[in-house]
Amino acid sequence: MTVIDLGERRDVDGAAGPGPGRFLRRWAPALVALLCLVTSAAAAPWPAQPPGVTVPAGPDASLVFVDGVLLVAEPSGPATVADGDPVSRLAAHRLPSGRPLWRVPLPAPGRVFHAVRAGDLLAVGLAGDRTASEVVGLSLADGGVRWRGEGQLRGATSAGHLLLSSFAGSGASVLRSVDPATGAVRWSQPLAFEDAHLSRRDQRISLLTVLADGRLELRDPDTGAARAATAVPDRSRVLTVTEELVLLTDASGALSGYEIPGLRQRWSVPRGPADRPEAYDCGVLICVDDGSPAIRLLDPATGALRWRSENAALGPVAVEGRLLAVRRFSGGATEHVLLDAATGRPVRQLGRWRAGPPGMLSADATTVHRRQRDGRYLVGRIDERGEGVRVLAALRGVVGECGARGSFVACRREDGGLGVWELPGDRDRKGRA
Repeated sequence: MTVIDLGERRDVDGAAGPGPGRFLRRWAPALVALLCLVTSAAAAPWPAQPPGVTVPAGPDASLVFVDGVLLVAEPSGPATVADGDPVSRLAAHRLPSGRPLWRVPLPAPGRVFHAVRAGDLLAVGLAGDRTASEVVGLSLADGGVRWRGEGQLRGATSAGHLLLSSFAGSGASVLRSVDPATGAVRWSQPLAFEDAHLSRRDQRISLLTVLADGRLELRDPDTGAARAATAVPDRSRVLTVTEELVLLTDASGALSGYEIPGLRQRWSVPRGPADRPEAYDCGVLICVDDGSPAIRLLDPATGALRWRSENAALGPVAVEGRLLAVRRFSGGATEHVLLDAATGRPVRQLGRWRAGPPGMLSADATTVHRRQRDGRYLVGRIDERGEGVRVLAALRGVVGECGARGSFVACRREDGGLGVWELPGDRDRKGRA
């Protein structure tokens, strides 16, 4: 798992700060204020370690949090098990108690990369380096296999149906909707992998965007039925789908925004020098990484340029009209800064952190942590009001490899296995850094 690193909150005078192009290199005017804040934060007592449990897990274990259950996949048996079991195993533990539910042989070759809970069933997606992706429906009560099917688990819809994608030969692929209880196919559609984009809300797939044969379509993910459609230029490609727009690029070099749900073209602007630019939702703005030295931030209403960011990555975390900017350093450490969304000027420096691990734990982007000099790990969250970081727990006896999902954090313990803790709720305002 990847380590997350916490830092102290430091206030920055946004009105006097530098422009967004160089904001991370010019903090000298705020040095005195920063030192005062760091000193006071260092002197403040950290929260006590919350109650936790230890779960057996070897060094190569894969972890997945899913709706009150922690899945632990062992490629060759837990290192903490005395019998040295050589068989790959999958174990389930109830959260927050850590109570073992079952431990069974891994139902298919590969590693667990995704899981969805549907009532008393767990749909688990597995894949290996030399094996095809497979989805297995397991009983939550005993881990027994109810059904299995080929393909990659893409997620669950708002009605609880599962979407799977699989190759159909000759480079083609098929998107299928299946019943989570039985694995029975409800509908299927031949679609290339890059043709289908799944929009999510509250961890559920809420919209299916399809681009094929010169047509852009919005479909109901539960029925596969088309809600809206429009013709688009040749060689168009979907870059991303936001709450209100589908962003396309085409052979003419244009970047265009199409409204949801009617698919009327709202605006079109030059896409930049890159043939395959990246565009993504940055809270109230749209970020475009087009191969230029700076990321462009566009107004979703008009496509007009608001400002540029030259030396920081911008993520989807947005709080009270502010954006979270991240600058990465050697060793994986990152420095986080809150920017004013309207101008790009720095509002508050949050310090050096590590953000959640890809793959091993599906991470909450707002949960962060770092190691203190006395060996403790501080775990906190970026405040929704943009006031800094609330430190929620100070953990002892862990070596790192921490990741978080929702209200839970898991870290590798010094004495082996994994420690799992439930973090205090957002109403607890103690330990603000």
